[in-house]
Amino acid sequence: MGQDKLADHWRRRYRHFRDALKFSRRQVRRVLSDPRLAAGMLRFRRNVRGRRWQALRDAVPDLGRRAIAARDPQLLGELRLAAEQLGLYELASSVDNEIAALRGRTRPDEWRGEPLDDATLVIDFMENDKQGAATGLRLTGHVAAAAARAKRTVLVVERRLVPLYRRSFPAAEVLAGPATVEPAGGGRTVVATMRTLRTVLGSDETTIRSLYRPLLADPEMTDRLRRSYRAEQDLPLIGISWWSSHHGKDLPPLEAWADLLRKIPARFVNVQYGDVAADLDRLRALSGREIIDDRGVDQLKDMDLFAAQLAALDAVVTISCTGAHLAAALQVPIVLVRDDWFRREWPVLSDRTPWCPSAVVVGREGADWPAHFAAVEAELRRLAGPRETQEGRA
Repeated sequence: MGQDKLADHWRRRYRHFRDALKFSRRQVRRVLSDPRLAAGMLRFRRNVRGRRWQALRDAVPDLGRRAIAARDPQLLGELRLAAEQLGLYELASSVDNEIAALRGRTRPDEWRGEPLDDATLVIDFMENDKQGAATGLRLTGHVAAAAARAKRTVLVVERRLVPLYRRSFPAAEVLAGPATVEPAGGGRTVVATMRTLRTVLGSDETTIRSLYRPLLADPEMTDRLRRSYRAEQDLPLIGISWWSSHHGKDLPPLEAWADLLRKIPARFVNVQYGDVAADLDRLRALSGREIIDDRGVDQLKDMDLFAAQLAALDAVVTISCTGAHLAAALQVPIVLVRDDWFRREWPVLSDRTPWCPSAVVVGREGADWPAHFAAVEAELRRLAGPRETQEGRA
């Protein structure tokens, strides 16, 4: 992957330059229309760079109001993500509604909380072709609560997730998106998106925690994989995922991962997507540890089998990726390695998020990689004790 990584490095550099240029152009327009908004945005970016999270949290609500008044959807998108990371979940939901209104994404048949006992509720997690497999995984509890209110529920998800959602929601019809749904028996159809579910059912921390419900991996596949990964010694099974093709992530070096593997007594399982054979060889050489690489599991093709693989593990240590979101949705213990780039939905003021109660988030906070991974190691040692099989947890 040497040449691929070099090309990836330059793609990332180009995208950062392009993003900076776009921001500068937008700032010029903001100065002309609302100088105080432009100044607030500069302070916002400085606080992000300085990791002054509490100051950022205090400033985001007022900045959000100014962005709404200015009808600035790009800035609102950045503030929605910031509100999520800062634990302002209700504000994030409110801003999301403003963005939808500005961009014309609201629908006349959208659910607004009215009774559904005579309706087909279509929960659509595939509104456009840019949404990937992680879309909606944090909202499985909201899905269950909404479905309980409807006469009939149709759930539209990414095609690889269909078997997993069918098992987890046996009373619902689960379709691969995009899909067209006709109402049953001449009744009416009501549509709900991720934004709709948060708005109608609630997005405060208490509600998020109370509604949480895990997805269910195939118990037979889970048990088979767990037994195949086990050795004679009763060491915990820990999944690792270290790389992403997305340019908006600061990736730890393989040396940091190898040092972690060398220190933790466990059997490690590769849960990384893509062709990472060269990385695996280097990790094995650097750490002196074996890493199970199950070629029969390919998350890019069979997400249900991948879910069973994750459910078979005692813990997962990972960067932010689809596997992290899926493991959290399955209630697998996770240590999430968070970088300092303010671009993901993982929290910065806490090491926990109500959306993913099984996850512990270890933020870098300006530390070098060895210091960051020392904190990762401590959390992983705490979480990675052997746990019950899925049948025992159910």
